[in-house]
Amino acid sequence: MLLLCSIVVMSGMTAALVVSDRIAPAILSSLAAVILCLMLWNHVGRIKLMAWTFGRSLEENDTSARFDTASDDPVIQDTLASFNRCMVSFHKVTMDLETRKLYYDRILKIMTHEMGNAITPVLALCDDIRKHPDRYRGEQLTEAIELIDSLSHGINRFLKAYYTLTHIPEPQLVQVVASDFMSRVRRLINGEPQMRGIDMDVCRFMASESVTLNIDADLMGQVMVNLIRNALDSVASVDDPQVTVTISLSDGHPCIIVEDNGAGIDPAIRENLFQPFVTTKPEGSGVGLYVSRQIARRHGGDLRLFATPGRGATAVVELR
Repeated sequence: MLLLCSIVVMSGMTAALVVSDRIAPAILSSLAAVILCLMLWNHVGRIKLMAWTFGRSLEENDTSARFDTASDDPVIQDTLASFNRCMVSFHKVTMDLETRKLYYDRILKIMTHEMGNAITPVLALCDDIRKHPDRYRGEQLTEAIELIDSLSHGINRFLKAYYTLTHIPEPQLVQVVASDFMSRVRRLINGEPQMRGIDMDVCRFMASESVTLNIDADLMGQVMVNLIRNALDSVASVDDPQVTVTISLSDGHPCIIVEDNGAGIDPAIRENLFQPFVTTKPEGSGVGLYVSRQIARRHGGDLRLFATPGRGATAVVELR
């Protein structure tokens, strides 16, 4: 804007000098106007180049472009800063989409493999029954029906696990007193120890009433049930089983810790524990830890797992 005003002023001055027959000053004034025009052209050209670069980068999915915001014009400076913020956001969205694609590709491969393994025996058995009905009478027919029933239930469990994996709701955050939430968790797991032949007293809960949590109590309760169930499964076969659930502050932020003195985690599978459908349990779905971490991250936090074989495991839910 300043350049444009200067050009207008210099042009007017040149015209006035020519009218007053002052040729030499008019020439100098016109040269200054030409120089200002060239500066304006260069300025506009720089803006056009940056706009073109910005558009082409978006078109080619190049999220690495950044623009120098140094400028005497605050409007241009703010515009270039906006370009940079858009690039950062575009990079984040692109990486998120790529990550999601990798997960969904992996899930699709697992689904195809698992469904194929489950359905193939059912189809083969049904085909054999259709071709040789005389073979299936009495006990043989009962065994065939039980096998089809078992495989069908396995398929149903897998589909339910997939539904859980792909339908994680957004949390509705409210302020909850930590001790109240702990009481809620205690009610949710009521009966879980007895199902494993363990006394309820193995679970200890500790939380300060001065700590508050900004959480969706339903979703975070689901996380706690998953983690405590894993801990109970781990201590079911050890002497003096212990599971401790603690809510405390770490660096000013709440964290929920679930510790056990069980068998720990096999190092061979530790790196894949948060991958969908990875499980060491015969009846497990393999989505509990994955869903729990996603819920924690949707709360602005994270879920981490630490373990030493033979020395138990510790799950830490970090919140913000």
